[in-house]
Amino acid sequence: MTPQEMEARIVRYGDLRPCKTAFIDAHTPGSDQKENFTIIGGGVSESPDQHVHISIPHGFNIGAAGQPPKCRNSLHSHRTAEVFFVLSGRWRFFWGRYGTAGEVVMEPGDIFNIPTGIFRGFENIGTDYGMIMAILGGDDAGGGV
Repeated sequence: MTPQEMEARIVRYGDLRPCKTAFIDAHTPGSDQKENFTIIGGGVSESPDQHVHISIPHGFNIGAAGQPPKCRNSLHSHRTAEVFFVLSGRWRFFWGRYGTAGEVVMEPGDIFNIPTGIFRGFENIGTDYGMIMAILGGDDAGGGV
């Protein structure tokens, strides 16, 4: 593989392009400031405006969410496994049909695996903009891009 071919497989943090309309709840108060990043694979975005940084199939998807304090990602589920890795900020993850089955607070470096089909949501409970990485199994994570 040439250096030029390898360059097509590199995403630099400064080159990440967010989508602020990735999901329908991005239009609701409390969720309207979140940013969705689709880094490797089509991810789970529902928006044709979502930029996919590396679209070459890898057998998994990597995305990220960036949110200011008090911004929430609504309850949702996936048909694939999902792992969250907290990059920055302080996050509250909650789960269950109504989001009341349990919750955990996670900080930078923490990793959380949520089983397939479990409703989950999260919010930035820190004082600064925070970012989490999400890894989803399979080439088709269920998104529309």
